[in-house]
Amino acid sequence: MPEIPNFISESAIVEKNEPIAQGIYLMRLHAPRLATASRPAQFLQILTDPGSSPYLRRPFSVLRANRKAGWLDLIYDVIGPGTERLSAAQCGDPFDASGPLGNPFAPPETKRILLVAGGVGLVPLAFLAWEHLDRRPDMIYLMGAANTARLPDMSALLPADLPLHIATDDGSIGHRGFVTELIAEHTLPNHTTILTCGPHPMMARVAHIAAELDTPCYASLENHMACGFGACVGCVVEYKTYPTEDRRYRCVCLEGPVVNAHEIVW
Repeated sequence: MPEIPNFISESAIVEKNEPIAQGIYLMRLHAPRLATASRPAQFLQILTDPGSSPYLRRPFSVLRANRKAGWLDLIYDVIGPGTERLSAAQCGDPFDASGPLGNPFAPPETKRILLVAGGVGLVPLAFLAWEHLDRRPDMIYLMGAANTARLPDMSALLPADLPLHIATDDGSIGHRGFVTELIAEHTLPNHTTILTCGPHPMMARVAHIAAELDTPCYASLENHMACGFGACVGCVVEYKTYPTEDRRYRCVCLEGPVVNAHEIVW
């Protein structure tokens, strides 16, 4: 069992908080220590309200960080009281934030890196592209959304030189259908690794397609994480094989969020 990780606690000050799509917000926080330490797919635990409700912190991945200026960007979907509280935040408001937690994405050695995102799952994959300029020529970004209203302006969120292909469920922009339908045409046999983040059913489908293509695949899981360091055991995922019964289920916060998509039970 991994040890409880060391992490930073910092008062993060809101510098910007604005809607970028229907129900989706971008928040910029001034948090120099967290900005310096954060890596793609790691997450921060943010206390959205200093009172007793909502009591638990909320996990958020980082979109990008400016370590010199000391800020980092988050994207969140307003889906409950915690994120509703965030959406009402004004510039200058402080939030208690802890992190970074979890294992990050690392660029694989393959000739092609296929990034498959859905919804706010775009965040850690975008951060990977921002962080690794040297590997960006090997990357292709596939983005899925329900419709145009739920799709942010991707040109403001991704590097300009990153190839982007969009799919929407209703065909209002890009490919009509699921983003997973674009995977095969952008996969170089024996020379591709797929990295994915998004809704659970989407990632399960990505993992299935990757298995059919005999292609490595890593997923940044979005399980609910209450504590962030393995104490509550509320974010476990089941593995297909395990050395002992107590290793059948493992905490995403400690041994993820990035996992080998071929090793877990979807």
